[in-house]
Amino acid sequence: MEQNDLKNTLTYLTSELNRIQTVAGTLSTVETQHYKDLTNFGDDKLNQIATEEQSAARQLGEIKQICLSLTQKIDELTNQNG
Repeated sequence: MEQNDLKNTLTYLTSELNRIQTVAGTLSTVETQHYKDLTNFGDDKLNQIATEEQSAARQLGEIKQICLSLTQKIDELTNQNG
C-alpha cells in the first residue's frame, strides 16, 4: 500500500471511530438517564428494566473506550510513519 493511501485510510478509520465514539457516548448518557428515571417509580418491573438500561449504558461506555484506544493507536501509527 502506498504511503499516501495508508495515511488516507488511517484518517478515514480515525474519523469513523470518532463517530462511533460520539454515538456510543450519547446513547450511554441516554441509557443512564433512563435508569435514573425508571428507578424513581418504585415498581419492580420498572426496576428490572432500569437494571437492563444500566447494563446497556456500561456496554456503550466500553465501546466508547475501545474506540478511544483504537484512535490513539492509529495516531501512534500515523506519527511513526510520518
